[in-house]
Amino acid sequence: MIITAASFPTPTRIKRTNNPAEWDQQARFADLQAAQANQSLAELGRTLDNLEPAMRPMAFVKLYNELAEWRFQLAQRTEGQRPNSEVEHFHRPIADDTIRDSFGRGLLSEGSQMYPERGELVGGTETPASLQSARLGELIESRFASEAPAFEVLQNRVALPDGSTIAGNTLLRGGAAASEYGMTQPVDGFYCTLTGLERDRLVLQREAFVLLAGLENQRASGRIDLVNDPDAQLAFTTAEYYLYQGPHYARGGDAMIRTLLVTAHARIFDAPVKLPEDIDVIAYVAGQRAFNDHVAAHQSILPPNTTPTIPHQAAAPRPQRRSTGLDRG
Repeated sequence: MIITAASFPTPTRIKRTNNPAEWDQQARFADLQAAQANQSLAELGRTLDNLEPAMRPMAFVKLYNELAEWRFQLAQRTEGQRPNSEVEHFHRPIADDTIRDSFGRGLLSEGSQMYPERGELVGGTETPASLQSARLGELIESRFASEAPAFEVLQNRVALPDGSTIAGNTLLRGGAAASEYGMTQPVDGFYCTLTGLERDRLVLQREAFVLLAGLENQRASGRIDLVNDPDAQLAFTTAEYYLYQGPHYARGGDAMIRTLLVTAHARIFDAPVKLPEDIDVIAYVAGQRAFNDHVAAHQSILPPNTTPTIPHQAAAPRPQRRSTGLDRG
């Protein structure tokens, strides 16, 4: 089995232009992820095969760290750079600093202008990213309506396998969201999410690796039906949610986690997987049950492929038009 670029659909969130040529250029990043996933799959297999069952979570910790280094090294090449990011951002742990992401109508559009003193976002041309941002803003608003109708801050709670809960990220709206960005007036339809505390994120990372190792132990015991086992699929989806709720690096974490998940799925289930293109942002804004439902509906098994993945040569990046992207991108 060989992992291909099909496992890594281009995230709509980065399509902040209506230029199809630029979308094609962005899509080439999937080839780099697929090539690394194939290399990581071979290394992960060797590591797991030499570990006792109780020690197998460490294989996924090792994979996480290796992919973090891969993304950092890639950031030093043209094809791995991202707008408004310095190379060192890809190596910088979040610690207890807050990483924030913004959502709502008009964000990530081309040519829109934010007027913080008036609390207005005006003008601009819609892009795939801005349309998605608007939908995600509506999802956040629906969560406030059902979970915290009288408040501007919603603490996301994440259920752990033992039945307890832990604090995940935080969702903000109204004046609380505006304040995070130094705006003096609330902006209608503007929302943001904030990463959780380091101590909680480390717990979520650890629990994710334990879940993946537990699935690997089942595979190693002779289970050949895991790909069709709803409980096994739910355990994998839970690990996905934990990793996105518990990020470690200020930049590059999404690509790193996507590559880890595709690699782990190929090992555990002996099947390539196509991740939802919006898996990261859905994890930021949706509750755990809604995330599970979304992944169940949009994550799919791909047919096996035996053609080696060869990365495209990346073209020189085109100058990007300024957009109202108030998040980390």
